[in-house]
Amino acid sequence: MRDEALQARELIKTLSILDAAGVDGAFVFTFVFPIYKHDSDPRYDLDIVSASLVKSFGGGKPGTTYPDMPWEPKESFRAVAEYFATH
Repeated sequence: MRDEALQARELIKTLSILDAAGVDGAFVFTFVFPIYKHDSDPRYDLDIVSASLVKSFGGGKPGTTYPDMPWEPKESFRAVAEYFATH
């Protein structure tokens, strides 16, 4: 079952712990994993196992947030952007 909110919460929790420990930088997952294509049918949604910040589409389908890109931001994408904008 896809749970983008959980992925975003866990990522922010980890970033907060690292920030509190004084870590100056960290690798935050993979931006995109195009091999694991997103599909609205859960039976074919390979992206569900990906820890990437965006979900990629097959067949040249564009995203809606960035129509010139074949991917769409996940909740974790927005959570990381907000975290670094406020810290």
